[in-house]
Amino acid sequence: MRGFRALVPAVVWNELRSTGIRRDFKANETLLVEGAPDTSLLVLQRGRVRVLNSTLLVAVRGSGDVLGEMSAQDGGTRSATVVAMEPCVAFSISRGAFKRVLERHKVGDQLGQYVVAKLRETVARVSSRGTETRVRDVIERIAQLADADHPEPQVIPLSQSKLAESLGLSRNAVVKALTQLCEQDFLVSTSPIRLAE
Repeated sequence: MRGFRALVPAVVWNELRSTGIRRDFKANETLLVEGAPDTSLLVLQRGRVRVLNSTLLVAVRGSGDVLGEMSAQDGGTRSATVVAMEPCVAFSISRGAFKRVLERHKVGDQLGQYVVAKLRETVARVSSRGTETRVRDVIERIAQLADADHPEPQVIPLSQSKLAESLGLSRNAVVKALTQLCEQDFLVSTSPIRLAE
């Protein structure tokens, strides 16, 4: 268990889901759009997503995460676009209903901890590091976010081109990094990108 779901009692997570409206997303479908007005947030039940600022990857998220919680707090516009890497299931919940559930169960502090942890992770991820390290870190994080019952958690659901675009790198730079990671036995293949077990 991870994300916001790991910080709150099961009854809170279940109430957030039951209060929301189930939405199913296909791979490469957009869940949230940067700059759009905010009226709700998403409780991610299944799947992995990319969080993009413009076209650059700032984070990856998985089941147990809440998406859109920052604009839900201040009523501002969305600060990022969220795109499904694979089929996802999320529950859309209004800002007001989300706040009521948190207040009823007195878990506002947990939301604060969660938001701070996400911001720290994002800052660390976008800091300047070498290409190979950036590619390796993103691949590791995506694999870690696979659901426990995922049939192929070692397969990264991004093409080399999408990975390059997300990291703001050339495809050639990413291919070179992936080749180096294969030589280090971190990966067993580069297309599809597959981690060694």
